[in-house]
Amino acid sequence: MTDIHFIVNPIAGKGGQVLDKVTLSKYFDPQYYHITVKISNYAGHASKLAEESIGQRAEILVACGGDGTINEVASCLVQTKVLLGIIPTGSGNGLAESLGIPRRLQEAVDIIKKGRTSVIDVALVNGKPFFSNMGIGFDAKVISNYNKANGRRFWAYLKAVFKSIREFKPVENINVELNGKTFSVNPFMFFVSNSKVMGYDISLTRMASMEDGLLDVVVIESLGRGEMLLVGLMVLFRLNQYLDKIQYFKVKEIKLAFEGGRCDRLMQADGELHHLENNELTVSIVGKALKVLVP
Repeated sequence: MTDIHFIVNPIAGKGGQVLDKVTLSKYFDPQYYHITVKISNYAGHASKLAEESIGQRAEILVACGGDGTINEVASCLVQTKVLLGIIPTGSGNGLAESLGIPRRLQEAVDIIKKGRTSVIDVALVNGKPFFSNMGIGFDAKVISNYNKANGRRFWAYLKAVFKSIREFKPVENINVELNGKTFSVNPFMFFVSNSKVMGYDISLTRMASMEDGLLDVVVIESLGRGEMLLVGLMVLFRLNQYLDKIQYFKVKEIKLAFEGGRCDRLMQADGELHHLENNELTVSIVGKALKVLVP
């Protein structure tokens, strides 16, 4: 008998059918599986439910939601023996896409039941785990505007992008230390990724691997509004490798120090918005630290 706990975000994605015990029981024979379904009702609740499930000796924890829900659940499973399953019901689903986990419920359930595992790297920003990507600058502004939108579909995301282009102001100078080098940059975007896809099959780091013990870093220098639009279009059409204002690095650790005295800095991590409380960030990688059920 395999003990599986499902942690469900009921408002993920378009807010359609909520996965409940009745629905999930149709896919898991009670002769072989004991399932528990828990509903996450507020930010941070999924982490509390995950910790509770670990205490109840669940063998598999399945995050049912988007990257934010997955982050909350997976953060509790780092360097444990408990397996992470994913049923992607969010809007972007960047981590699920990078792992090859489909959106269709039946197919995602089949992956969980087959039990094939991969042990992936875990990234940390100031000690807090993230699994897909984090960023400072334009992508954080997009997430901020996206969170204010009524819809949770791709068109709402595009509207947030165009709104962010109109409103975006340069971050401030950041002193960067990576691979034994130091430099200063005032970026349009400073993006660090552990995965291939950001969401909606949009990517700046299709060469990334979650099993190489390295972070993929993208630095895009300060841009004018016309250049912002050009960059956005080239990323959508997978032509960003031709942009001369993009720098790529592969690193184990990055240190960032902001030069200004601003108190309104934004950072996104796995699609969740954070207000930075200090002037320094350290981003690092822990190799082979999370066991995930994959195709």
